[in-house]
Amino acid sequence: MKFLLTTVILCIFFVANAADTTKVLFIGNSITYFNDMPQTFEAIANERGDLTKVTMYAPGGTGFVHHVENPTVYNYFREGDWDYVVLQPGSNESPGYSFSIAETLGRGRQLIDSIDTYSPCAKVLFYEISYGVWGATEENLATYNETMGLIRTNLTLLADSTESFFAPAGECFRTAWNDDHTTMLWGGTGDIHPNSKGSYIAACSFYSSIFQKPSLGSDYHATLTEDEALTYQELADTMVLEYLSDWRINTYNSHSAYDYSFSNDTLYYTDESVNIDSLLWDFGDGNSSVDESGFHFYTEGGDYIVSLITYTNGCSDTLTFELGVLSVFENEKINQFTVYPNPANDWLKVNGMTNAYSYVIEVYNAQGKQLLRSNSNEINVSNLPDGVYYLRILNQEKQVSETVRWIKL
Repeated sequence: MKFLLTTVILCIFFVANAADTTKVLFIGNSITYFNDMPQTFEAIANERGDLTKVTMYAPGGTGFVHHVENPTVYNYFREGDWDYVVLQPGSNESPGYSFSIAETLGRGRQLIDSIDTYSPCAKVLFYEISYGVWGATEENLATYNETMGLIRTNLTLLADSTESFFAPAGECFRTAWNDDHTTMLWGGTGDIHPNSKGSYIAACSFYSSIFQKPSLGSDYHATLTEDEALTYQELADTMVLEYLSDWRINTYNSHSAYDYSFSNDTLYYTDESVNIDSLLWDFGDGNSSVDESGFHFYTEGGDYIVSLITYTNGCSDTLTFELGVLSVFENEKINQFTVYPNPANDWLKVNGMTNAYSYVIEVYNAQGKQLLRSNSNEINVSNLPDGVYYLRILNQEKQVSETVRWIKL
């Protein structure tokens, strides 16, 4: 008797196409557009394998107070189908110098209401800017850190009040400047606009905030040297990814993620998404599962696109990867165990167990759902409907010793 054993022979890679492109809209001012920061973020994302397309509207000297009255802003919202919309408060709105944070919040709510109307599945995040510096004296540092403290408090309030999150670019600047006063991150003292280094830091912080992956290792360095780029990549990754809750990342918004491994004929999968209502695993072979984690057996070789589809408030998000599987026919006897009869009708038996009670026999269907379990070397399968099943033999440490495909007739 023969059975089918499957093994991975191809590299596993992410499947990207036009439908998978992440569309990001930036609404801001010159702090946003200096040094093509959104385009740098786009280049980093694309280089890291996260296909991204950015659109930017950022007239100089503007803030929420201008955007809420600007028809062009709402025309961008009407384009719809945005995955993320980045809202940058004005340079003096952020610390509350020009308007109270309550006024800025009210204008922010108006903008978000319009975004929700035209792109109900879009995730909104705010851009925490960095204010400029006047120098590196103790007084200058105290003034800078006081202003940055106001900006962080206000951005946290904006995020909490609108159930959104923010990219902590300002905190990245702040950490870098407090650690090293000799490396200027702005156009100069008294200038709030980032220079090329500052814009690169901001771009990395957006990548880590949106995709929740490290930018470290990206080969896109813009105008920076490789060492400079790696330094700022690591800085942004550390600030964003090690303190997600501080920036309200995943506190209110959903985020889809997974982990998996493949061994012999079996895909082991785990959902790591947050703030979702439900999910569906599509294994690419006509089978699916709504379980958060488990395993799935492949009965034939081929290329399979595996999808994790998550649902939140009527919106869906899909992540995919491809498995390349090769069919190899071998005898039903593997190592010391023999499973018989195969096909089976009433009883399935296992030979080769020197001490039957040192092992556990488990029976699964093709979707990876456990149906039966026995501590002896035989198991009654008479109540199972006809079909293809898998028998697993676990040792004393509950580790899988063998997996055998068998047929019920």
